[in-house]
Amino acid sequence: MRLTEVDMGLESQKISGIKVFNIMEENAEAIEKMVNKAIAEFHSQKTKILDIQTTGDNLIIILGEQEI
Repeated sequence: MRLTEVDMGLESQKISGIKVFNIMEENAEAIEKMVNKAIAEFHSQKTKILDIQTTGDNLIIILGEQEI
């Protein structure tokens, strides 16, 4: 999937930002720690995670508006 394509589930969502992790040279444990830390940060900020996508080199977290 190319990043320019829109997932049908995101069509009605407002995207507020993205977080990109370069995972090319990381092992599974390091990737897990990075992503878990980011998820905890987003939850503490009450920021929605709309989607998580991957490419060969990157993991992309698509963020939505803050929850009220």
